[in-house]
Amino acid sequence: MGRMHLFELEDQPWFPRLIRAYMQDHLRFMGDWSGPAYQGFVEKLKAALERVGQREILDLCSGGGGPVKIILQKLQVQGVAATARLTDLYPNTEAYEQLERESGGAIQGHSSPVNATNVPPELNGFRLMANGFHHFRPEDARMVLADAVTKQRSIAVIEMVSRSVLAFVSVGIGFLAVFIATPFVKPFRLSRLLFTYVLPVMPLCVLWDGLVSCLRVYSPDELRTLVSRLGYTEYDWDIGRLRTGPSAATYLIGTPRLANG
Repeated sequence: MGRMHLFELEDQPWFPRLIRAYMQDHLRFMGDWSGPAYQGFVEKLKAALERVGQREILDLCSGGGGPVKIILQKLQVQGVAATARLTDLYPNTEAYEQLERESGGAIQGHSSPVNATNVPPELNGFRLMANGFHHFRPEDARMVLADAVTKQRSIAVIEMVSRSVLAFVSVGIGFLAVFIATPFVKPFRLSRLLFTYVLPVMPLCVLWDGLVSCLRVYSPDELRTLVSRLGYTEYDWDIGRLRTGPSAATYLIGTPRLANG
């Protein structure tokens, strides 16, 4: 199946901020249960961080924080005490504050909008995009990578979805999980219950965006094509798939050969 760039609701500027935040909060909550799936990627990320002498992660397209907390915890277990700064074109500041409290300050948020195709130069760190790279059309995706190369920043991409039947089934299971998980998602909001059980706007939006994410995700070969369009770079690129139980994740890691990330 070829890549299809259909629209995701939460990407749209007109999409209600409240519903976007509740979708992101749900994905963050579910991400807390997916730690084992990130083990192989974290091992590769640890090696890349050590290679460039970096301990600060700049998380792009953070949404509600996603798997950053899990990634930092797994790095800590492997002996790397890293910190993370969360950024997004539509910053979910309430979620960032929640994660800052939960992480004891290891995770902090950036309150101003950040476009991943042109990251402000004062935002340093090893760039990470967890489950967000598929939001970009090929030319914009190339610009995300080109911006990192131009500013001599290391960059890592991980996508836990794929264009497979199993991925579509997992999205359906995730849709049902919304109805189970919502009362336990923090911060507790009565309006979250309203838009889940009375007017099920949030679950239906999660279902649509989840299915579209599977269709949008880049394969390893497509990632290699994007890198080839950068021309010659003094970067080392590691691109491939990692087993995550019955499924597989796609990853990309690029590090400059001569400069610290």
